[in-house]
Parts: sequence; C-alpha cells; structure tokens
Amino acid sequence: MTRYVCLAVLLAVCVPGLFAAEDFYEQQLRAGKTDFFANQFVRAGDELRIAAFGFLDRPVLLEEALVRLIVVRQTLGQTNEMKKTIDRFLSIEQRFPKTYAAVNVEPQVRSAFEQLLSSSVPRATLLSIPALASVANYEVRKIAQLPEAQRIPAYEAGARRDPANVEWPLAIAREFATKNNQDEVIRWGTRALEIDSGNRDARALVAHAHVSRHECAQAMPFMTAADRKQHPELSADAFVCLVQAARYSEAQPLAADIPDALKRRTDVQRASEVLAKNMEKVAPRPAAAPASTVSTADLLDLTHNLVHEGKFEDAYRRLHTAVDADPGSRPLRLALLEAAVLSKEWKTAVAQVAKVSPLAAGEEIYMFYSSVALYENGQKDEARPLMERARNRMAPSPMVNYYVKTILGEAD
Repeated sequence: MTRYVCLAVLLAVCVPGLFAAEDFYEQQLRAGKTDFFANQFVRAGDELRIAAFGFLDRPVLLEEALVRLIVVRQTLGQTNEMKKTIDRFLSIEQRFPKTYAAVNVEPQVRSAFEQLLSSSVPRATLLSIPALASVANYEVRKIAQLPEAQRIPAYEAGARRDPANVEWPLAIAREFATKNNQDEVIRWGTRALEIDSGNRDARALVAHAHVSRHECAQAMPFMTAADRKQHPELSADAFVCLVQAARYSEAQPLAADIPDALKRRTDVQRASEVLAKNMEKVAPRPAAAPASTVSTADLLDLTHNLVHEGKFEDAYRRLHTAVDADPGSRPLRLALLEAAVLSKEWKTAVAQVAKVSPLAAGEEIYMFYSSVALYENGQKDEARPLMERARNRMAPSPMVNYYVKTILGEAD
C-alpha cells in the first residue's frame, strides 16, 4: 500500500510540475513571436533564448526558437551572438537531419533567416546538410521571382560575383532554354560544365540544345543511360539521334522510355516512322554472344567520370583504344584531346587538334586544351588565338590561370 501511495504522490506533484515547465517554455516561445512582430526585439530575444533552453529534447521547437532568435539578434546588430546561434542551429540540424523542414515560421521570418544563412555559412556546408541544400542557392531562387526582363542580367551579375558557383550559369541556361535560344543555352550550359563537369542538369540542357540544332554528334556524349535516367526527356532526343544515324537496333529499346507527352513531338513521330520501316527490312537474327565493347556514349560517360576523379591515364588509355577503333568519331577525339592534355601526352594531344578543328562557340574548353597542347609542343603562335577565344569562358583554376597567363604573356 505504501508503494502505491508514494506513486500517487509522485504523479500528483512531479508530473504536473513537468507539464507546467513545458508550458512555460512554450509560453516563452509564443511571447517571443508576439514581441518580435511588435518590434520589442530586446524582450523577444530574452524570451526566445529562454525558450530554446527548454526545448533540448524537442528538436523541432528548439530549431524554431533558434531561427527566430537568429533573426532577432541580426536585427539588434548582435553579430557575434548571431553567429554563435547559427552554429548551434547547424549542430542541431546535423544531429537531427531534416528537422528544419518541419519548422513552422512565417514566410518573412524564414526568408530573413535563409538570407542570413546563405551569407554567413559556406556554400559547401549548406550543400552537405540535406534540409539546407536549397538555402545554398537562396540568391538564385530570389532572382527567379523577378520579372522576366530582369532575371538574366541579375543572374549574370551573380556569375561575375561568384564564378565558381555552378547555379548561376545553370540558371542562365534555363532562362535561354525557355526562349529557344540554343546558342546561349550551349554557351552557358558549357560554362556550368566547366565548373561541375558531372552536372546532369547542365548536360541535359546542352544535349537538347544540340539536338534542336540538328547536331546529334555533339549531343550524344551528353545522353548516356545515367543522363537519361535522371532526365527521361533525353530519351526522346537520343531516340531521334540514333534513328538519324541509322542505329535502329539501339533506338528501338529507347522508344518505350520516351515520356508520353514527348511522343507527339514532330521529330519523334518522324523518327518512329523511319524506325518502323527499317525494322521491317531487318531479318531476325540468332542471338549473338554478349558484346565485349561498350557504346561510344557509355565509354564517354565512363571516361568523363574517370577524368572527374583524377584518373587521367586510365581515361587516356581507354579513349586512345577507342579512337583507334573508330577514328572518325569527333566526340571520341575531343575526349581524347582532354585526357591527353591532362596526362601530358602532348604528341597525341596535338594530333587531335587538327582532327577536331575548327572548334565552334560552345567548345571553348576544347579550345583551351588545344591551346595548351600546341604550346607544350612548341607551337606558341598557333596556341595564342585559341587561348584568346577560350579565356573568358573558362572557370578559374590553378591550371587555367597558369596557362592563360603563360600563353598570353600576361605578368602577375
């Protein structure tokens, strides 16, 4: 009996006290919100700080209190305290991933908070935290809400301020895609790929622009199986290109992957008719042994990833073998040019320059590699014009900076 009496006392005394404490911290949070919108920022800061202290085991409410407190401290000019609170918020979000997505704050508070995060926290840090990845591109998203005539100039200004951020040229390429300006899509999409060579969104934009210009040879390297998986609309473009190249057996399986909305596209319908007529002429063949080689598109995707991982010699070896087997493939020679330069195989690199020339707008990265190859082969006069054309389209890097200054004779 004594045991039950003690338990009853505990329930009557201790638990109500606990509930009262929790209510107290929630009251502090509500009071902090009210005082913030009443412009009572000092009082709001005290209330939110107390509320955050009481929510240590309730991460959603804790982050809400911290978000509001960060905005208050910025309003009060408490920069050092604000930075400490941001660090605390980040540690909570890393400990409890995606909590921020459940935080309920007013749009103006969220906007102010995310603007502070984007300007105070390194972009790489934000991208590494799932719920905050979109905050890394806060400025880009903000510009997207501007009137159409103002967006491209604003994106271009952002690209000048932050040339290493792939989102700026990517946003510009998307804007030009809506205007069907394929030249500019290729220009800015290529700029994005110079910053992040594996960016699937940029690859898709460049591929479709080339297909729209009837440049399937340039488009195919950007339409690998991995690209099509992330961007199913590329199946339509790849299907059209494969039919145009009379590669009917490769085109046929892609027909099923084309999104229904794109099957009505004129070039897709025309390609479907051509495929149907030609497949009727093909007699059934016995099953062949699995091929030991990969398609050009898949090889280019593989070697592209090898280059991205710094495995230049491996990419060079594979591409050299592929070019020997298919010497007329310009995409293979362009890829070999890059791998040869990065592997310092200068003779092989120079041999590709004549095979891929002339280089057109949108191929500035290959102008750069051609210039480097010619320079290292002692052909300095021939290297200079190519570098002049390439320099303003190349993302800064130690290699780019060195060769631009060296080949153009620019002093530090």
